Amino acid sequence: MVERVLCEVDAGELGIRSSLVRYSLLERLARCVEKNNVTILAFGIGDYDLRLVLQGGDDEIVNAIRGMKVGTARAAKTWGVRLVWAPTQRWGVAEGAPLEQAIAWAHRAPVDSGAGGPLSSPWSSHRDLLMFRRAKFYDAAVLDQRVNPGRVHLMAGGIPLPEGWPPSPENRESMSVLLRIAASVLGVLPADRRCFQLFVHLALKRGWRVVDLAGALCLTNRRIRQLRGAEEPLLTTALVVLSDPRLCCVP
Repeated sequence: MVERVLCEVDAGELGIRSSLVRYSLLERLARCVEKNNVTILAFGIGDYDLRLVLQGGDDEIVNAIRGMKVGTARAAKTWGVRLVWAPTQRWGVAEGAPLEQAIAWAHRAPVDSGAGGPLSSPWSSHRDLLMFRRAKFYDAAVLDQRVNPGRVHLMAGGIPLPEGWPPSPENRESMSVLLRIAASVLGVLPADRRCFQLFVHLALKRGWRVVDLAGALCLTNRRIRQLRGAEEPLLTTALVVLSDPRLCCVP
């Protein structure tokens, strides 16, 4: 069973606009669906709503959503954010065109909250579907052979990506921007050490020196060289992200 799921919060509260709350929500959702044998086909987060396309049994979906809501509300409270969830709304979805429409609906959540387009926000699975991100909380492989990413992109209001990358090293970006892009590709916050290896590869590619990176990350030159020596499969993805200002919009 595939369902569209709409989870809204009280518009009188702060909503789910905090990056900490949003990443916590996504990581908790991933754990809850795995525990209940449910699959996330798509997600999108707006200021006051979470849109999901889920596949699984009826009871399992109910349990996964309940666990996500309760856990996220508790975590948000520790950051001074009060979440009051409204009753969940659900609709059945068929395969084919209806599934593509449902995924586009989820991906439009950030757009309906003011983002410039589906690729202008990291708060949906749109970047994952188009292979611009590899976050641990979502795997776009579940949609292989089931939807056409290009059609979903157009349905969600997207426009074609620009050609010609990577940008010239003569106009290199600041290390702060590169760190945020590395974090965005991995679906984590910039302070998360899991993005440091990708950041090192990306920054060196853009012309920064080992000593510059060591100072920025408070690491030794030797540690930076170790990170440089490790294979980084997402460097190409990060360079693609770097080529498009829409994809460079990161928290």
